[in-house]
Amino acid sequence: MLSDLENLFTLAFPQLDKTGQQQSMKLYQLLSLGKPVCINTFAESICLTTKETEKLLASWTGVSFDDEHRISAFWGVSTSPTAHSFRLDGQMLYTWCAWDLLFVPVIYQQSISAQTQCPVSKKTISLTITEDGVKIIEPADAMITFIKPELDALKANITGTFCQYIFFIDSENSGNDWLKSHANGFLLEMNQGFELGKNIITKVFKDLQ
Repeated sequence: MLSDLENLFTLAFPQLDKTGQQQSMKLYQLLSLGKPVCINTFAESICLTTKETEKLLASWTGVSFDDEHRISAFWGVSTSPTAHSFRLDGQMLYTWCAWDLLFVPVIYQQSISAQTQCPVSKKTISLTITEDGVKIIEPADAMITFIKPELDALKANITGTFCQYIFFIDSENSGNDWLKSHANGFLLEMNQGFELGKNIITKVFKDLQ
């Protein structure tokens, strides 16, 4: 099952050559400053014109813009507040779903502290995550709610068809309660979620390893 999920999300991500991988990483770096990114700023950083950059962004899935048409999020990392937050170099950032928190350290190659909330118990779940895995988690029995969406749905609307169902759950008991109202859902252990995310990011950015 995990290999099927890995292939699914690797295909949903923009299919990038080495230049595209470098451009994507530059966008992640700009978002890590904690503010939406002007298209002109991104264009200058990757040595393209604004028109070329707008065309590039239009070809990518997983890009979100704010009301001023600035880039506010890219494949999980967001400058707009959500229920899932993390600190990176002192900046507060957010993710579209709880699972994204697990592979943020793989993208940025540094540790983060993160918080989210169990949708069943409403308890806060706190984590310390490095590029090698989850090091601290409270409560210790936390798990991940998950579904397997269709590829076309992921590409068209990842937040609406996937992210809204993906949470950290404080215990297996809470997870079983969640499953009662999500017949197509299942639970993953934290280490499974981390390895899945890490493998996807490694594949997507294979030329930058």
